Amino acid sequence: MSFAIWMGLTAVVFAGMLQGVFAVPMKYARRWNYEHIWLIYGLAGMVVLPWLFTAATVPHLAEVYSLTSTSALVRITGFGLCWGIGSVLAGLGMNLLGIGLGMAIILGLSASLGSLIPLLILTPQHLHTHQGRMYLVGTAIMLAGIALCARAGILRDAAHKRSLSAPPKPFLVGFVICCLSGLFSSALNFSYAFGGEAVDRARSLGASPLWSAGVVTVLAVSGGFIANLVYCGYLLRKNHTFGRFRQDGADTGWLCGALMGLFWFGGQSLYAEGTTRMGTLGVVIGWPLLMGMIIVTSNTAGVLTGEWNDVSGATKRFLALGMLIILLALGILATAQQTA
Repeated sequence: MSFAIWMGLTAVVFAGMLQGVFAVPMKYARRWNYEHIWLIYGLAGMVVLPWLFTAATVPHLAEVYSLTSTSALVRITGFGLCWGIGSVLAGLGMNLLGIGLGMAIILGLSASLGSLIPLLILTPQHLHTHQGRMYLVGTAIMLAGIALCARAGILRDAAHKRSLSAPPKPFLVGFVICCLSGLFSSALNFSYAFGGEAVDRARSLGASPLWSAGVVTVLAVSGGFIANLVYCGYLLRKNHTFGRFRQDGADTGWLCGALMGLFWFGGQSLYAEGTTRMGTLGVVIGWPLLMGMIIVTSNTAGVLTGEWNDVSGATKRFLALGMLIILLALGILATAQQTA
């Protein structure tokens, strides 16, 4: 393989690692509630860094949006808002299930539904084609993998209830929240599906093909931030905890939130660069490689930070088998995507 392809592969691997550990800093902002750390993460990763980066890489950004139809901009932002609801739920779900298990469920559902739902809505006639059958098979295998992960989570929950060293958390509630997060998170794909007009405008005004999709990304994730802002603002008002942003220990919270935003958006940017460098291979192996690295890295981080302490070997085997099946399903969905 050429040097450019190796560079692209390396970029995608690091992108998956960054996004796999993006939620880890949450564990170290111990004096902050969910609403504090998630709001700062959203501000950094969904607003500040995306707009700075897009303004630096896409020339005539304001003109791009002025030449794009209002309906296209509304669709991009609206689907981003739905994705933002999924992001809010992701934070809640990972807080209950842990980073590794929560990420696997969310990513698995988001990947499968993000492929299957557009097929059912936009081109239902393709459901009976080879591609449609592959999507259905991939989704069924994905659900089987998630079921095994859920079984591991139930066993872990039971073990934690018997242990004095780990406080129990409601697994079923966390599982439902993660499933809903996966459903809403798939809406980000729709922003790109309906954002072609904005990308074309950016390229016509001199934007590089490498970064032109940023005009969609920045609008979508900014729309997503609205959902995060509303929910976190509601919690801050309900709990009367605005003051914690300035209390002792707040420096650690601000740093952890900023790191979460940097890891998440850095992974997004590295993935875009990596798949572009890989050329045609980028769309073939870039996406499943990214998803796989996120799942592997997030679960490694979960194990290292004690999420699976005090559980049996059988529980860990359920988790490992579930992860392997999810990775297999991702490969099938990626293969189906190439037959489009």
